[in-house]
Amino acid sequence: MKHKQLPGQALEALSPEMIRRYLTAQGWGLVQEEPRAEVWGLELPEGRVEALLPTDSRLMDYVQQLQILFNTVAVVEDKEPFVVLRGVGLAQTDVHQVRLLPEGTAPGTVSLAEGSRAVGSLRDLFVSAAYRATTWLQNQQPRPVEPMRKSNQVYDFISRRVLLGLTQPGSYILTAEVPLTSPVPEQLTLGSEGRFGGLPLARRVSMAFFDGAASAHKAAAYATRNSGDLALFEEEARRGLSANVCEALSELSSYGKVPFELHPLWANDLPLEEPGRILAFGRETIEYLRSGAEYLRERYGRQGVSIRGFITKLEREPTTGPGTVILLGRPEDEPTSRAMRVYVELGTEDYLRVGQAHLDRQEIVLQGDLERSGNRWNLVRVHSLTIEEIRE
Repeated sequence: MKHKQLPGQALEALSPEMIRRYLTAQGWGLVQEEPRAEVWGLELPEGRVEALLPTDSRLMDYVQQLQILFNTVAVVEDKEPFVVLRGVGLAQTDVHQVRLLPEGTAPGTVSLAEGSRAVGSLRDLFVSAAYRATTWLQNQQPRPVEPMRKSNQVYDFISRRVLLGLTQPGSYILTAEVPLTSPVPEQLTLGSEGRFGGLPLARRVSMAFFDGAASAHKAAAYATRNSGDLALFEEEARRGLSANVCEALSELSSYGKVPFELHPLWANDLPLEEPGRILAFGRETIEYLRSGAEYLRERYGRQGVSIRGFITKLEREPTTGPGTVILLGRPEDEPTSRAMRVYVELGTEDYLRVGQAHLDRQEIVLQGDLERSGNRWNLVRVHSLTIEEIRE
């Protein structure tokens, strides 16, 4: 493979330490150390590949040796050398690559519809990651079905801190960049406890982004090997997986039309113990993502939903105190959907109000979290009750 020469000035500006950090982050290890150079190696399925890193800029062939090093790394990573060069320079930035693998388009291209859908889904994945990271930061558990409205911190982070980078050769590669440093002080205190310890908020979001995708991939891969068994989606939901992540990943692929890969490149200044691995989403895996999302929504319902309808039954034991009502209605955001029977437990005061509304044949609106138990829908954590005025 013939590579374009990198600018000598750009290579001379790199310190050996910057290159060491990049190699370490990508899984390379120091094999041999010489007075003016180092040998680095990477274990591949077909054997170990080695590359020479010159450490003395006074060497006559210093730039040429760096060019050979970058060419070697580029071949191993299936990238152009300038992409590797840019990766070395992003010492304080996490980079997430999304490699779309469309069929029927020229190399390096994707249809406008599929490309724009992928960018929108990438944003949705980061919104979900920011929601989970800030929720863990407050020592709370993210919901398996995320609330439609997130906190201001979530949208502030997405608008200020997540950047869409240059596309790259190799089918069609989108890049999202998350700088770890910010000119604006963090709005949330970064304690040493919690899921990600005392890491910067940007790294917390970055890890939540990849961890969510990895959990979804793990559950979907399990389903493909076990005749569609979706049980692992529920287990991963306890660790933070949500239906929203599964849906965004499915939409990123244009609902199974475009297989894709996710590859994190962690900032060299804050390396992880394990280098970023590639998650490959094939068509069958993507199909189970959609099934998993439906499963989680059915299992955990919807948060912050408003149900509009009429009371059909009231029951309580004893005859005073709190009780249960059955509401026959529809979600307000789905007015044409099929009517559903929803069971709601209410306190004494609200039970009496609803009972009077039932006698007066008044329509009511209850807002809470919709969950399913077997064949029964329950509205739990009710936080709003509205009784509509009687219309003449």
